[in-house]
Amino acid sequence: MLWQDITIAGTGAWIPPIKPERQPWGAPATGKPSMAALNGFTSSAVSADHTPTQMAARAGLKALRHADVTGADLSLLVHANFQDEDHYTPAPYLVRVLGGPDTNGIELGAASDGGAAALVTAADHLTARPAAKAALVTAAARFPEERWGHVREIGYVAGDAGAAAVLTRGTGFARLVATSQVVEPRLEELTRAREGYAGAGRPAATGRPFQIEETGLMPHIDALQRSTRRCVENVLDEADVKPADIAHVATIAIGSGVLDLVLGNSPLNLRSDETSWTFGRHLGHAGPCDVLLALDRAFRSGTLRAGERILVVSFGLGFRWTTALIEITRDPVDAAPSGRSHTE
Repeated sequence: MLWQDITIAGTGAWIPPIKPERQPWGAPATGKPSMAALNGFTSSAVSADHTPTQMAARAGLKALRHADVTGADLSLLVHANFQDEDHYTPAPYLVRVLGGPDTNGIELGAASDGGAAALVTAADHLTARPAAKAALVTAAARFPEERWGHVREIGYVAGDAGAAAVLTRGTGFARLVATSQVVEPRLEELTRAREGYAGAGRPAATGRPFQIEETGLMPHIDALQRSTRRCVENVLDEADVKPADIAHVATIAIGSGVLDLVLGNSPLNLRSDETSWTFGRHLGHAGPCDVLLALDRAFRSGTLRAGERILVVSFGLGFRWTTALIEITRDPVDAAPSGRSHTE
């Protein structure tokens, strides 16, 4: 899908304190590194006092300020969330806090692909409604230790965060050039909740796990490689852009092992340390927030220049993929980081 006159005008992030990973992560008793350590994670962002929706609201406020857009300018707020037990209807809360009298709010699933998928949804809205001025994308995730701590056993660390982006028609500093989305519905059985099963040492109250929580992604790497390659090729071909034309790659923070296999087999032929993973490894995998956090960091870094291209490579449980090509049209004006540091 090629886009006309859809731009990113601002981004925001809310990152809670970053904490070094705890044992049994380092597995000192055995002297062997854990699966999460082998997958490249070093630490994680942990929220002790903010719900996912509150973190999204803080990130959204930063994005609106960055874009110089008010809530009254928003016709749509798209919120990507994942199993939010604190707010069953987070979008209306976010509209109340961030929106205006004519702002509609919707929730979007898509698991870890939610942030990128929400960008496409907002772009669809602005394209379909020429009178609309702006749309706000928010994403948030919080992974309580008692429910999600066990994912270290299969090689990744969950992190908490909120992230946001403002899309406008033609006024932003980064143009949305093209997007592609791919679905592998035959893999949906991997995320069906297992009836009556809590897992070894895990109380039922912490939620019903699903199959992939025990197997991890590695047994399905062939499917991940095929769909990632197809999604990336679709965007590059449609935009007539070569891999060498891409200056930056923003991807989900799912671990160096998986990313090396997935991106190395794509037209990009990249390793994880050539992507936003070098940032994400410190925050943990923050579900739908990952790519929005990576974009916010890139846009506020002070290093991007007009003409550079960013490729977003996103996928999530279910399984869904979104790839987006973004071109910097003018130097982003705000180089100050928007997320909290680990010292706050």
